[in-house]
Amino acid sequence: MKLIPKTGPLDATVTAPPSKSYSVRALLLGAMAEGTTTITNCLDADDTRYALEALRTIGFQIDGTFKTGVTIGPRLSMSANDVHVFVGNAGTAMRFLTGWLAFTPGRFILEGETRMHERPIGDLVEVLLSIGAEVEYVDREGYPPLRIRGKKMRGGFDAAIAADTSSQFASSLMMAGATLPDGITLRLTSLASASYLDITASILTAFGANVQRDGNVVHVRASKLHRDEYRVEGDYSSASYWFAAAAATHGTVRVRGLAHPSAQGDAAFLHILESMGCQVTFAEEEITVTGKGLRGGRFDCNSSPDIVPTLAAIAPLASSPVEIVNVANLRVKESDRLATITSELRRLGATVDERPDSLLIQPGWSSDPVTIETHNDHRIAMSFAIAGLARGNVTIANEQVVSKSYPRFWRTLDEVIATALSS
Repeated sequence: MKLIPKTGPLDATVTAPPSKSYSVRALLLGAMAEGTTTITNCLDADDTRYALEALRTIGFQIDGTFKTGVTIGPRLSMSANDVHVFVGNAGTAMRFLTGWLAFTPGRFILEGETRMHERPIGDLVEVLLSIGAEVEYVDREGYPPLRIRGKKMRGGFDAAIAADTSSQFASSLMMAGATLPDGITLRLTSLASASYLDITASILTAFGANVQRDGNVVHVRASKLHRDEYRVEGDYSSASYWFAAAAATHGTVRVRGLAHPSAQGDAAFLHILESMGCQVTFAEEEITVTGKGLRGGRFDCNSSPDIVPTLAAIAPLASSPVEIVNVANLRVKESDRLATITSELRRLGATVDERPDSLLIQPGWSSDPVTIETHNDHRIAMSFAIAGLARGNVTIANEQVVSKSYPRFWRTLDEVIATALSS
């Protein structure tokens, strides 16, 4: 349990942790690439640990640490038996490994925690089967765990993929396709979280791939993937909590370590806060948000789904309703986030209309003491902690779930609160 005290206006400086999206991609591309690659400023969290341990299990040489830099060398061993690769509830690792292992010699059982086995993967598997990969469901059709018999393939594939459930399906094929001599062409019949394809294209290009996108058609090819060293940029998803803290408390928070501009879709949260009445300032080494009275609005967050819990948690502070639309894919995250956000906002005394693909949140909440249930979802824990700074009487249950993406969150929050309470 973590009690969140009500504070006055914050005045704090925070360094954003490394991007989880870039970190997982960098680790896997380091293994796909020729030679040896060192990943620096890589996020040390549950999801990246699962990805790194998966590479070690597959047989890659791994040296160094997250703190000093992770060095990924060649694959040193290959078993003739099924290799069990466990990824916890790391959806990114599950989807990316599904595509890549289909083109990697070996026999693999790709599995995770119970919630991971409830997150659909059928659209990705269907495409892999259509181009000759050998993938089958161990238990329930359409869901992990998966049995994969990986094999070398030339590529030159032209495939259609529906990525409205997760952009990670398309990103998986983009990354895996870059290891094929003749590459891959993807025709996106539908797409959610499109900005994450920009992240994938950005890092693939950094590793030497040729990526061309013309509307919903993506071509990926690489004569070879290679990168001696890759440094991960800061994470806008994690930074959103501190930007929201400034907005919620009418304070000022400066966040360092972020690239600007960035391919990360969650950078859009800054534009949302501006439209709600906050002041946003960009400097060479930091981005500053100063909170003022918030106003509501209608926000399409299809390309920035990870900031939806953050936006929703401060929405009751707005002077008019906040409508968050086009986010049906939130139902297959670590929790059903539309349902989870609704239930926890109602605990705070807020009025919420939950729809199939959107939320409508009215101004105001109660002041009664409440305990927020995180539903084993890291973003719910962190977002509602920020709500607690403005509302008070909020306790976060199962607070350790933040280790999935931001292990240092509570320590940083305590430091920010201490600064506010001592001023």
